[in-house]
Amino acid sequence: MIYISCGLNQEFIIDLLEKTTEEGVSFKYEGKTGIKLAFHVTTEDLDKACAIAKKTIKATPIGSVMYFQVTTK
Repeated sequence: MIYISCGLNQEFIIDLLEKTTEEGVSFKYEGKTGIKLAFHVTTEDLDKACAIAKKTIKATPIGSVMYFQVTTK
Protein backbone atom coordinates (compact mmCIF):
# COMPACT_ATOMS: atom_id res chain seq x y z
CA MET A 1 0.00 0.00 0.00
CA ILE A 2 1.25 3.49 -0.84
CA TYR A 3 -0.21 6.80 0.28
CA ILE A 4 -0.41 10.15 -1.48
CA SER A 5 -1.05 13.26 0.59
CA CYS A 6 -2.53 16.12 -1.41
CA GLY A 7 -5.20 18.65 -0.55
CA LEU A 8 -6.15 19.54 -4.12
CA ASN A 9 -6.99 17.62 -7.30
CA GLN A 10 -7.51 14.30 -5.51
CA GLU A 11 -9.93 13.00 -8.16
CA PHE A 12 -7.35 13.82 -10.83
CA ILE A 13 -4.69 11.78 -9.00
CA ILE A 14 -7.04 8.84 -8.44
CA ASP A 15 -8.12 8.76 -12.09
CA LEU A 16 -4.55 9.15 -13.38
CA LEU A 17 -3.03 6.40 -11.26
CA GLU A 18 -5.85 3.89 -11.75
CA LYS A 19 -5.23 4.17 -15.51
CA THR A 20 -1.46 3.74 -15.09
CA THR A 21 0.49 0.51 -15.49
CA GLU A 22 4.25 0.85 -15.74
CA GLU A 23 6.97 -1.78 -15.31
CA GLY A 24 4.29 -4.25 -14.21
CA VAL A 25 3.08 -1.94 -11.44
CA SER A 26 -0.56 -0.87 -11.37
CA PHE A 27 -2.53 1.12 -8.80
CA LYS A 28 -5.98 0.60 -7.27
CA TYR A 29 -7.57 3.30 -5.13
CA GLU A 30 -8.57 1.94 -1.71
CA GLY A 31 -9.88 5.01 0.13
CA LYS A 32 -8.83 8.16 1.91
CA THR A 33 -8.32 9.59 5.37
CA GLY A 34 -8.28 13.38 5.44
CA ILE A 35 -6.00 14.39 2.57
CA LYS A 36 -4.20 11.02 2.43
CA LEU A 37 -5.19 8.77 -0.50
CA ALA A 38 -4.45 5.04 -0.18
CA PHE A 39 -3.55 2.88 -3.18
CA HIS A 40 -2.98 -0.87 -3.40
CA VAL A 41 -0.07 -1.66 -5.72
CA THR A 42 0.78 -4.84 -7.62
CA THR A 43 4.36 -5.11 -6.40
CA GLU A 44 6.22 -5.86 -3.19
CA ASP A 45 8.72 -3.08 -4.00
CA LEU A 46 6.90 -0.12 -2.46
CA ASP A 47 9.77 2.30 -3.11
CA LYS A 48 9.53 1.52 -6.82
CA ALA A 49 5.74 2.04 -6.73
CA CYS A 50 6.20 5.39 -4.96
CA ALA A 51 8.73 6.50 -7.57
CA ILE A 52 6.44 5.52 -10.45
CA ALA A 53 3.45 7.31 -8.88
CA LYS A 54 5.48 10.48 -8.27
CA LYS A 55 6.95 10.45 -11.79
CA THR A 56 3.52 9.86 -13.35
CA ILE A 57 1.89 12.74 -11.46
CA LYS A 58 4.79 15.15 -12.09
CA ALA A 59 4.68 14.36 -15.84
CA THR A 60 1.29 16.11 -16.14
CA PRO A 61 0.82 19.89 -16.46
CA ILE A 62 -1.15 20.03 -13.19
CA GLY A 63 1.14 17.65 -11.32
CA SER A 64 4.29 19.55 -12.22
CA VAL A 65 3.14 22.54 -10.12
CA MET A 66 1.15 20.70 -7.44
CA TYR A 67 2.42 20.02 -3.91
CA PHE A 68 1.98 16.37 -2.90
CA GLN A 69 3.83 13.69 -0.96
CA VAL A 70 4.08 9.96 -1.76
CA THR A 71 4.87 7.61 1.15
CA THR A 72 4.62 3.99 2.22
CA LYS A 73 3.12 4.82 5.64
